[in-house]
Amino acid sequence: MSPANLISIVLPAHNEADNIRPVYRAISEALRDEGQCWDFEIIFLDDGSRDRTAEEVRRLAAESPGVRLVRLTRNFGHQAALLAGLQYAHGRAVITMDCDLQHPPEYLPRMIDAWRNGAWVVQMVRASTADASWFKKTSSAAFYRVIRFLSETPVVRGVADFQLLDAEVVRALLQFKDCRPFLRGAIAWLGFPSCQIEYVANKRHAGNTSYSLRKMLHLCLDAVTTLSAKPLRISFYVGLLVVAVCCVYGVFIVAEYLRGNVVPGWASLILIVMFLGAVQLISVGVLGEYVARIYELSRKSPPFITLESGAGDGHPSDEVSRTAGP
Repeated sequence: MSPANLISIVLPAHNEADNIRPVYRAISEALRDEGQCWDFEIIFLDDGSRDRTAEEVRRLAAESPGVRLVRLTRNFGHQAALLAGLQYAHGRAVITMDCDLQHPPEYLPRMIDAWRNGAWVVQMVRASTADASWFKKTSSAAFYRVIRFLSETPVVRGVADFQLLDAEVVRALLQFKDCRPFLRGAIAWLGFPSCQIEYVANKRHAGNTSYSLRKMLHLCLDAVTTLSAKPLRISFYVGLLVVAVCCVYGVFIVAEYLRGNVVPGWASLILIVMFLGAVQLISVGVLGEYVARIYELSRKSPPFITLESGAGDGHPSDEVSRTAGP
């Protein structure tokens, strides 16, 4: 495959053995006409799976030369797996999508057309999800509201990691050295010309999602601390507001004392002390999260470590090394 007309498709997979062949067939069917003009490589990122995911990809790679397998030593998380896929992709454009067929492959030709028409980034915006529960819809909406409120970098509501990136965008993205990346925010921060295409997410084809509420909360926290220092400023302004309220209350107490009125203040005093203590604890907690990120960056810990890379044969590729990520 020549890099001049190569498009890479990156699919993170965590315990997705039953989805490997169906998603490959769906992608191949969607790109049947596009394959006359472009070559495609499909990179499966085995993110520490405990099932037969790696074996399924190896069997598929033995039948299909365009399929590659990259295995990580353990489960580093969805964002780290995407970053690993971007590092190992060689195409002029890279498409990232989930392996469970919730990201419809039939939209791939439209994404490629939008890229060929000048969009450096083609973002797929989820209008709805076929089998989403009330909790999933509510938590997803809350996630984007929090990000948009606290972030200094705008992130389009409903945008997911189903997207096409030009090779230049990928090179710029790989310059980030964050150990806990939030790629949607980093791509928005880069500011390359982009377009959005709406889609309806399908039902999950097989298996169960490994994206728990705990992981969603961690992603939200990573997004906020990666994109903005606004939480620090909010805690600072809250502190100033509390100081102003305390000053006004102090003036009121002095004025009442000079007028000879006894001010019963035990209850209010205890309330103020508790409120100030809460503000301090929240501020220290937010500050501690930033300090923790600085600590991780100072250690230069890689976001992933590659166990295997190549055409699914269990051996490292001649073109890429098995070193840790950036």
